[in-house]
Amino acid sequence: MAAMELSLRRYVVLSLLAVVGVMVIVFSLMSAKQFLAGMDGMLRGTMVHIARHTEVTQGNPVKEFSFTIAADWQDLPAKTREVFNGVTPKPFQLYKEVKRKTIFHRPDEAHFLLAVKFDNEPVRYVSQSFNPRDPGDEPPFRMSREAWILILGLGVLLGFTLLVLIVIRTIARPVERLQSWADGVGKGDELTPPPQFRYAELNTLARLFYQGMLAVKQSVKREQEFVRHASHELRTPIAVIRSSMDLIGKVRQEAPADKLSRPLQRIENASHTMVDLTETLLWLTKVDKGELALSDIALDELLQKVTEELGYLLQGKDIELTIATQPCEITENATALRIVLGNLIRNAFQHTQHGIVLIQQTGATVTIINQEANAQDIPDSKEELGFGLGLQMVSELTALLGWSYQHGKAEDGKYTVVITLPA
Repeated sequence: MAAMELSLRRYVVLSLLAVVGVMVIVFSLMSAKQFLAGMDGMLRGTMVHIARHTEVTQGNPVKEFSFTIAADWQDLPAKTREVFNGVTPKPFQLYKEVKRKTIFHRPDEAHFLLAVKFDNEPVRYVSQSFNPRDPGDEPPFRMSREAWILILGLGVLLGFTLLVLIVIRTIARPVERLQSWADGVGKGDELTPPPQFRYAELNTLARLFYQGMLAVKQSVKREQEFVRHASHELRTPIAVIRSSMDLIGKVRQEAPADKLSRPLQRIENASHTMVDLTETLLWLTKVDKGELALSDIALDELLQKVTEELGYLLQGKDIELTIATQPCEITENATALRIVLGNLIRNAFQHTQHGIVLIQQTGATVTIINQEANAQDIPDSKEELGFGLGLQMVSELTALLGWSYQHGKAEDGKYTVVITLPA
């Protein structure tokens, strides 16, 4: 299963927003909590101060501003006793009851209670209540401090998001330029020099990539030149060998079964192989294989001709060869098709000593089957005359040309190759 690809830009943005979002939420909650704790602390301190400096007796509660100081629970306002009914106040612990519609609204009413007990003095109670105001005293909707903290946190998160997007966009543009340049740097005959970026790291990366591409291009160029020169140089000795063989065949008067017949036959076979190899190497060195010259080809006739030319590989072998073709005209590159068919048929002939070889052509599909009667009779390919490129080159050529290429070996030793050409 292939790993899922991630967008680096999206990953960075989401990671930063997640971290900042968590921080904003945590600090917003801490701010709201500390704000309320601070307000409660100031109110508690004020209540303690008033209780310390106010003389009060049972049955005579004292009103100081909005505070009520009483020496007995029953002296507190009825609303306070109702709200905190059932509560046993602990000394110096602030009790509160706040009523409001939502967190975004200011409280409709609030009640606070504090029990104070100084040394050698009875318990005193201090209460404060904020009742609903008249409709004209303040606007009908007025947000609370917690709501302002929440809005401030969201504003900070939004501002940070915009800042991150701006930074990512500033960084992403040169990275996209680098990607676009790298994608087309080697498509032409010459390498495109790297552009200059604002960031030193991108310049270093582009320079290293350019140097690597330059080294690869130079290496490929050297290999192409070597193959091209070697192929051209091979043509002269091949021509000499072929012409010498023709001359020897004309002037030789002895019977074909003399001592020279077998060596001369091997020389002739090798010359055929060298011709095919030279054509293959020259074709592989073409820079642009996407614009190959196409021509109308009689596939059945070409298959018969290639099989006949490679018939020398069957000499001295006990092989049952079957060729079944039918007329079929296709439009393809003749050289490429000859290379592929020649390699496959050569491979079948070379790797069969005693067995069967079936070459079947149905429409644009060619099937080649070879089966060795005795697996021990299969020769070592290193001792045979043939292409060193082998079936790997056939696989690469067919993939390059868009042909269907399938091959496999069955349990009974039967090896099957199927080539399907575009109709």
